[in-house]
Amino acid sequence: MRALAIIALAFFLLLSVGYSLTRAPWWDEGVFADVALTFRYQGHLGSTTLAPHGYLNLPSVDRYTYWQMPLYLTVVGVLLRAMPADIESIRLFSVLCGCIYLVGWFVFVRCLSRNDTLTLVVVSLIALDYSFVATSSDGRMDMMAAALGQAALALYMYFRESSWKLAVFLAACCGAAAFFTHPAALIPNAMLLALVSLDWKRIRWSGLLLAMIPYLIGVGVCVWYILQAPQIFVAQRHAELYRTSSFTSTLWNLVNDAGERYVYYYFSGLAGINKLKVLSLFFAVAGIVGLIFVSRPALKETRRVLLVFSAIAYLALAVIDNMKLPVYFIYSMPVFTACGAVWMYEWWIRGGTRRLLATGLFVASAAATIGGFSYKIYKNDYRNEYLPAIAEVRKDLRPGYLLMAGSELGFGLGFRPPLTDDRYLGYFSGSRPQIYVMNDYYVGMPEPALERAWASSRQTLREHYHLAFQNALYKIYVQKK
Repeated sequence: MRALAIIALAFFLLLSVGYSLTRAPWWDEGVFADVALTFRYQGHLGSTTLAPHGYLNLPSVDRYTYWQMPLYLTVVGVLLRAMPADIESIRLFSVLCGCIYLVGWFVFVRCLSRNDTLTLVVVSLIALDYSFVATSSDGRMDMMAAALGQAALALYMYFRESSWKLAVFLAACCGAAAFFTHPAALIPNAMLLALVSLDWKRIRWSGLLLAMIPYLIGVGVCVWYILQAPQIFVAQRHAELYRTSSFTSTLWNLVNDAGERYVYYYFSGLAGINKLKVLSLFFAVAGIVGLIFVSRPALKETRRVLLVFSAIAYLALAVIDNMKLPVYFIYSMPVFTACGAVWMYEWWIRGGTRRLLATGLFVASAAATIGGFSYKIYKNDYRNEYLPAIAEVRKDLRPGYLLMAGSELGFGLGFRPPLTDDRYLGYFSGSRPQIYVMNDYYVGMPEPALERAWASSRQTLREHYHLAFQNALYKIYVQKK
């Protein structure tokens, strides 16, 4: 099992680092890096490239970022004082957070099960989970939030025997940090609450009051920041209302999330070796179902906790994210994979055909991850798609020109003028760019005024621009003479 764990960790590092270095930057990474770099150089959370009405209606976005939680942006801003201000540094920070996440799972499962072999099996399988490798290679805040959330669970389990009050306080510190990194970290916080509730005999009011302190400090800092410009805060948060659901829609999300999130992602857009990623979902689902029927007394507590966590992960993610975005799989799929690991462990002990079935599904799931990401690394979208697009923009760009494109182009051109992130072609500002770069993330947003702006900008694009360059990721339009 130690050898399995070492091999799994080695594959995780090879795949996540390799993909970090060969994956083309995408829009989210550019937007968040822009704000982090502004904090690094100017000391405030503003964007140098994102137009106030270029994505949503975000007034004064050049000075304030109220539409995202602040902790990741400030941490990366500080990190980039010591590291090169490039996409590789930001992604390698996510890889580091992925390592912390695995350590958190190791401590958590070991304290829960008191079984070293099972612990190594769980950590090995999570290290080779498709969604985990993908998130660890992404320059977003999700891996940091998930790592802090898992650290909260690990710290609680590690210290609860010696000092319950210390355990709940340290867990709350990490849980609060996770939430102020991203709201989706409410999911590991809900798991922490469930874990404390299952430990109801240990609960003391003094410990609960102590645990409130980190959350109150975080709220206090956010309130202080909001009071710098309360009207801008209200306006920016109002722009994000499209991501909230009505009560009826929320209930429907609970029902359809399995199909519209998990089945859709793992079965859609399948071509070549990417078809194998469905095996990761098969293993996770088989693991949850199999874990329900695990009867070994030594696994009783582990089984109960992981099934509770799986229910929380599925239900909470369905409620929190009505957009069905795959970036949030990190809050659910590793939990499902952990269920599969416990199920596989028990069937391995039982032997016979059960051992072959469980092991076969695991090998297939691991092969999907290794094969899928090896192919992505081989494709090298950064070298073969992103850099040629940057070179084409540089060739067409002249002094005095205005460039409208996604913020991720800032990694190649610099987060400064003439780059402006305005997908609506200056519909609101009245500016007309000489060069406009289109990608799959440049779509209209669900609000009547923005939908009109998108339709108008497509008409302008057809009438006044011609396609000068195209590859698998980008279309570059140049204004007609």
